[in-house]
Amino acid sequence: MSDQPQYPQYPPAQPGPPPGQYPQYPGYPAQPPAYPAQPPAWTDGVAPDGRPLADAGRRLAARLVDSVIFLVAASVLAGAIGGGLVALMIAVAGDESPLVPIVAVTAIVLVMLGVQYVHEVEVPLRWHGQTPGKRMLGLTIASLDPHAPLTRGRLTYRWLATLGFSILSNCYVGLIDPLWCLWDKPYRQCLHDKPARTVVVRLP
Repeated sequence: MSDQPQYPQYPPAQPGPPPGQYPQYPGYPAQPPAYPAQPPAWTDGVAPDGRPLADAGRRLAARLVDSVIFLVAASVLAGAIGGGLVALMIAVAGDESPLVPIVAVTAIVLVMLGVQYVHEVEVPLRWHGQTPGKRMLGLTIASLDPHAPLTRGRLTYRWLATLGFSILSNCYVGLIDPLWCLWDKPYRQCLHDKPARTVVVRLP
């Protein structure tokens, strides 16, 4: 038998409380778990899909570039097609025919509408939401709903809204349309973006 003194045995130490909680004491109810971290609040300048919104300066610069490209292309095509039709009408009906100016004006209007449609709908549809001006400035059109694709119908709706505001430029509504993004909150939309539910974002 050993002459060494016997010491009482103690139970092993219990693990400490998880981070963010106080230790438990006998006779007190258990504390509720710590609250989960709150998601960050919405930040101005971010589209619903998380990409940064285009600033107004870039949007206006891209629109200026697109306007120059459109005017050059439309003028060349309208002059060629309209001039050809007028020459044909003069050869057939004579230069005194009242149909000559009607045909000329109709041809010019249709050509300009066709060029604008291609520029505002078909080109962005194939360039992932970019017109030539937006591509130069690193911008792209996106749906306001992150789960909605940028379809031909949505782009056509956007173009028709732009066209409508352009026709109303005589009463200053058309001039306000591209400037609306200067003060619009929270998505910096122009007026033609709102009916089509689109935004313009910056590319990385």
